[in-house]
Amino acid sequence: MKQKIINMTYSAVAGVAGAALFLLLAWSLGWGGLGGEPSAEPNPAMPPQLSSVDTGSETVAATGGALTPQQIYESYADSVVQIVSTFEGQSDFFHADLEQQGIGSGFITSTDGYILTNAHVVTIEGSGDRATKVEVNFRNGKTAEAEIVGLDLTSSDVAVIKVDPAGLELVPAVLGDSDAVRVGEPVVAIGSPFGLYSSSMTAGIVSATDRTVESPETGFVIQDAIQTDAAINRGNSGGPLFNLRGEVIGLNEQIISVSGGSEGVGFAVPINTARRVMGQIIEKGEVEYAWMGVIGQSVDADTAGELELTVDKGALINEVLADGPASKAGLESGDVIVKVGDRDIGSMEDVTGLLVEYRPGDKVKVTYVRGDETKETELELGKRPERL
Repeated sequence: MKQKIINMTYSAVAGVAGAALFLLLAWSLGWGGLGGEPSAEPNPAMPPQLSSVDTGSETVAATGGALTPQQIYESYADSVVQIVSTFEGQSDFFHADLEQQGIGSGFITSTDGYILTNAHVVTIEGSGDRATKVEVNFRNGKTAEAEIVGLDLTSSDVAVIKVDPAGLELVPAVLGDSDAVRVGEPVVAIGSPFGLYSSSMTAGIVSATDRTVESPETGFVIQDAIQTDAAINRGNSGGPLFNLRGEVIGLNEQIISVSGGSEGVGFAVPINTARRVMGQIIEKGEVEYAWMGVIGQSVDADTAGELELTVDKGALINEVLADGPASKAGLESGDVIVKVGDRDIGSMEDVTGLLVEYRPGDKVKVTYVRGDETKETELELGKRPERL
């Protein structure tokens, strides 16, 4: 006998924003101040994407003006889907072939059937094993089975899945520009909290930008994350975070919580990161990150004083992994990286952020400080492993 265990997937994003606060924001901002042209053209590697949706009276996201939450919901709630992932279970003495199910959210990105979600929605927590079956539930009641095109558990927690678009009347969401996001900007999130309340909308603001959060599975970090207080709970992982032009600026990813519920501190993967990862997954089936093979920390004045370093900024190497690129290039624990190529390095985040621009096999010049000496070495970047 099969027993299905509903395992609400990893926490989604964000915290609590009351309707009164959001209405006050709407009044004070006049739902304006967010004008300008719609987002840039999609990545050529990505599938065709709709640039607007006809609401009957005007074209949403084509006017450059701000929308109300109600308009965003009416235009793009059909773009958001519920994702049910089934995983192979292990037999025990009492039960044969137990199954686990995880429930999350996602959103349609093209009329070809591509859908963005979190990698942890379609993998088993702790192992990274992929779901054996992925079912997509649409707002109009239709259901379709999806294939996992590819995923990235390391630095983005992004997965791409695909359904056969025939007969589904897909409504893609419009992807915005997360580099243009500003603190205090009102946002709207739509998803399926707890797997019970599909097409549920909450509203809030961008609480902070450029946050660094740990990827839930691998020990690597997600950079430039968007912090928001839009009230979202478990089951919203992988859902979209919209700005007031109806553009997706983030992929809801995780919360920080003491109680286990939404407490107003949540994070979304910036859509520019998700767009880049999606393009690589569709083109190659995987994402490759360049890697130095070091574990380190940022240097500031306090760290420099405590460790008696001769520089007060840079990336301090705490560990050089055996047989990795840095080890082969002669770098050692205690070295402080101050420049990669022609770019100055002020923190460990600068190193990891810069490596995104490179590919495995690229050679870079690394300038570092060892004791009182400044040295240089050439390092051939490797391919980052899936887990540390």
